[in-house]
Order: sequence, then C-alpha cells, then structure tokens
Amino acid sequence: MKITAFNGSPMGASGNTNVMVTAFLEGAEAAGAEVENIFLASKEINHCKACRSCVFSGGKCVINDDMEELISKYVESDIVVFATPLYIDNISGMLKVFLDRTICIGNPYFEKDENGETRGGKSKRFKNGVPPKMVVISNSGYPERSQFQAVSLVMKRVARNFHMELIAEIYAPAGMVLTAGIKELEPVINGYKETLCKAGREIAADMKLSMETQKSLEKINFIPVDVFIQKCNKMVDMMLAKTKTSNQSSKLEGVN
Repeated sequence: MKITAFNGSPMGASGNTNVMVTAFLEGAEAAGAEVENIFLASKEINHCKACRSCVFSGGKCVINDDMEELISKYVESDIVVFATPLYIDNISGMLKVFLDRTICIGNPYFEKDENGETRGGKSKRFKNGVPPKMVVISNSGYPERSQFQAVSLVMKRVARNFHMELIAEIYAPAGMVLTAGIKELEPVINGYKETLCKAGREIAADMKLSMETQKSLEKINFIPVDVFIQKCNKMVDMMLAKTKTSNQSSKLEGVN
C-alpha cells in the first residue's frame, strides 16, 4: 500500500494543512502503508500550456520541470491525498496548477459516464491500469464547515474525470488554530490529531473511514464562532497597531 500526499499549501511544512497531513500519514504508516508527503511549494511546476502535445506523445509533457517526477509518484500510488488550505473558497492556486498538469495522465478518448455525461476514458498509465483512491484534506481560516462547499465539488469532479473513487474528505474549519499556539485549545487539538491518525490507519487498512471516525472529524469544533471572530479581530487590531508603531519608528530614524 503506497499513499502519496500532494501538499498544496504555500506554507509547506510549517502550514496548518501540514499538521493535518502529518497526523494522517503517521496513522497510515503505523498501519503498514508506505507514505510520502510532497510539498508542491518546493517543486518547480509551471502552468499547463494547453498545447495537448501530451495527448499524442504517450503522456510526455513538453515542459521540462518537476512534474515528470511527480506524475510517476502519482500513477504508482494506491491512494493519493490532495491537501490544500482554503483560498478564496477553493483549492490553492498551487494545487490547481499541479492538477492542471495531470492532464497528461488522462485518456484522450471520450466516453459517457453512468449519468450520460462526457468525460475522458480510463487511463492506462496508472499502476496495473487501476486509478488510485483519493483523499482530500483541507483547512480554512473561517470557522464554518460550509466554507468547503466549492473545494468538495471541485475534488469530486476531479475524481469523476479520472475514474477515481473519493474515499474521504477531511475538512478543518478554523484550521488556523492548529499552529496558533493557543494553550487552552491544546487538548482539543491533540484530540483532533489523534482522530486524524485513526483516520490514516483506517484508510491504509480498509480504504474507507468508519462511521465513528467520520462523525468525529465532522463534529470537530476548535472554538465557538463568536469567540473565534472576536479573537481574530483582536489579533488584526494588534498587528495593525504594531505595524503603525514600526512605520512611525522608521520615519523617526529617517529624520535622525
């Protein structure tokens, strides 16, 4: 069992998204899976040119960057984890560029799915001709689970287009608290990490989440919405005041 996470957070290893991915992969590895956490921020990934050269060259892209290496890891995986912070109601631009470039994996022939909607045929580039299962992990700076509606829809469409099964969606509202160092929230955050570990173990062992784990992940509430808003606004005021003080000091230094 090989599980590869493609982490689309610009913050890389220091991001809130990675707190979730790390805990999930720790659980998967404990269950015997071979895991890898790839930070897209550390890779050279250029925009797709839409030249479609890959369609007629056996999937070979004309762009010379890190995507060839990443594609080889993608197609050899049994499960892929697409991880992203919420950016303007959607996946990060970094992950989107990566996904755009995976067009070279696709089958250029069209077909209709079970609902009569057109999509590409099943790719033969995946290991043994079988597409990997998909897991989505995301965190948001907003405190409501409803904020992930667009991410969920996009990733379901990606799964459909590549004949993949989306086996888990793991979303953390108010995910910014994961690295905020708020002492009173440590017990809740540690409990959440333990649940993520459990989720990783279950996915590695059974390729699905138990109902109990799914419910635990969905009911997570790090902090009441009104308290979250109050704390965030207070933090903004403090940062603005600090910036103002710093600017005034710089002006005085200039005068001297």
